[in-house]
Amino acid sequence: MTLWATSIVAAALIVASLGLLLGLRQSMLSNLDGTAGQRVADVASLAQYHPLPARIPSNGGDADVVEVVDSAGRVLASSDDDIRPGMPSGFPHPLPAEVTAGHAATLPSLHIGDGGDFRVVGQQVRIEGRPATIVAAVSLRQVESALSSLATGLAIGAPALTVLVAWTVSRTAGRTLRPVETLRRQVIDIGATDLHRRLDLPTSQDEVYALAVTLNDMLARLDEASAAQRRFVADAAHELRSPLTAIRAQLEVMAAYPDPRRDPLAAASLLEDALRLNDLIEDLLALARSEDPASQRPDTVVDLDEVVLAEVRRQRRLTSARIDARRVSAGRVRGDPEALRRVVRNLLDNARRHAVDQVQVALGVRLGLVELTVSDDGSGIPAAYRAHVFERFTRLDEARSREAGGSGLGLAIVGKVATAHGGTVCAEEDPPPAEGGLGGARLVVRLPLAHAQDGS
Repeated sequence: MTLWATSIVAAALIVASLGLLLGLRQSMLSNLDGTAGQRVADVASLAQYHPLPARIPSNGGDADVVEVVDSAGRVLASSDDDIRPGMPSGFPHPLPAEVTAGHAATLPSLHIGDGGDFRVVGQQVRIEGRPATIVAAVSLRQVESALSSLATGLAIGAPALTVLVAWTVSRTAGRTLRPVETLRRQVIDIGATDLHRRLDLPTSQDEVYALAVTLNDMLARLDEASAAQRRFVADAAHELRSPLTAIRAQLEVMAAYPDPRRDPLAAASLLEDALRLNDLIEDLLALARSEDPASQRPDTVVDLDEVVLAEVRRQRRLTSARIDARRVSAGRVRGDPEALRRVVRNLLDNARRHAVDQVQVALGVRLGLVELTVSDDGSGIPAAYRAHVFERFTRLDEARSREAGGSGLGLAIVGKVATAHGGTVCAEEDPPPAEGGLGGARLVVRLPLAHAQDGS
């Protein structure tokens, strides 16, 4: 940053210095040209109306030397006391064409006045019928001295200013970035087990302060995610341990005390526990896949009504409760067919386990969304739990018995899959039977509608 800023300032100073020198030189030359031209005009006017004196009167020293030169290069009149008529002119003979044409020119090393470089302006006239040239010369000594002094000052001042800028930028950048270095060291010290720690906020309310706040927010999210992962592992271990403990206990009893009449019943119980364990593992795998952002999910058009009706037929074989699917109409969405099938299955499994006599399924399009509703006539979900039933291992008290069979992951999978498909899921209060509802739990999934031009 210091090198970049210093290079920009140095380049700007060089360009500005050159521009200043050239501009000032041009301005000073323009002033000298004006002075010399005016002097030539004054002498020409004098020669036109009066006899030309041998000594041209001075006008206060603005023009160093004024001469009237004939065609042979001899002086007819001069403002210099040391030059008399008839003497050779100190100007070159013949004069440059641009001078005789009335334009200004710089002539070096002239032997007039105090000598040196002069800015010369001329004008051709006729004096007493003979051609002559009026020449005015202004010394460049003061201009060269002023420009030399300015160039010396710039040659000293520009590097000094560049060094000052470099020092200032370096100190300022170092002071500005010092909090960043502090944050970097603090971040290095934070490990996977120290996510509860937070970075010290700088006192200044600037971009570094905003960076520290953002990093603290990120640490808070990581800490929350880590805590959720630990809770998930603990809950999963607890859920897996229960069927494994039951299986182990029954196998130990069967091994220690064989009983031909009891063993078939124990084997059936073992099979039930094994199936429960298998379902729990499948739910865990499905939940892990739904939370994996790197997984490549199919993106095809799915006729959700066909999936719903197929799952309804499957559920009818597993329960004596009546499943009403008369309100299922067409609904097409884009996504993973297997994941959407699991959403429908988990919703129906949940309703079947909690229903008393009836489950109601509805599917339709509303406000550009495909809306799937599954209701049951069970005890319902208290309002305090409706926002939490889609969290992992969240179960109501009645679902904690082994007979209910719930693992607390089914609705969590529904929530994750719906979110991954750009949809939402919520638990609502089902209207009472008098208003056309069942009065129990009512779970609603809303997914974006696949338009007619989408391929299947």
